[in-house]
Amino acid sequence: MDDIPSNEITIPHHPTPLYRQQFTAAMVVAARKVEKTDTKEETPTEMFVRISAAKLTKENKRVKSAAKKLVKTKQIKKISTFFLKK
Repeated sequence: MDDIPSNEITIPHHPTPLYRQQFTAAMVVAARKVEKTDTKEETPTEMFVRISAAKLTKENKRVKSAAKKLVKTKQIKKISTFFLKK
């Protein structure tokens, strides 16, 4: 340490009041982004629609995977023949 001049040695700085103020402001802004501003209750109709949509999605996925298995076991040639055309 004798060969390094004293003006080139870096000393860890303590946070300045400006730094603390900026950091606090940044944390407040970040906390606002995370907070939920709408704590709106779900109505029974919305709940029914959400659950029905989830059930329909599951059913569609089940049918599609069953069709893929039928194609794989060569019981049908194409998946499109398994589904009705609209």
